Amino acid sequence: MQSQKLDSPAIVKSAGDRAECSSTKATGEIDMEPRVTELEAHLKYIRRDMDEVRGDVKSIKHRLAYSACGTAVILGLLGWIANSRFEQVISLFLAH
Repeated sequence: MQSQKLDSPAIVKSAGDRAECSSTKATGEIDMEPRVTELEAHLKYIRRDMDEVRGDVKSIKHRLAYSACGTAVILGLLGWIANSRFEQVISLFLAH
C-alpha cells in the first residue's frame, strides 16, 4: 500500500470572509466548493419553481370552486325552469 502525504490545511481568515483552506490537494481529491455552490443555485431554482407551482395550484383550486358554484347555479335554474314548464305541459294535457 502506498502512503500518501496529507498536509493539514492552513486556515487563513480574510477580513469579512469565511475561512479558506489553502492546502495541496491529494491525488483524486475534488474541490467541493464549486459543486456546493452549484447545488445551492439549483436548490434556489427548485424552490422558486415550487413557489410557482403552489401559486398555480391555488389558482386551479379557486377556478374549480367557482366553476362548481356556477354549475350548481345553472343546474338549479334549469331544474326550476323544467319544473315550472312540466306543470304547464301536464295542465295542457289534462285540459283537453
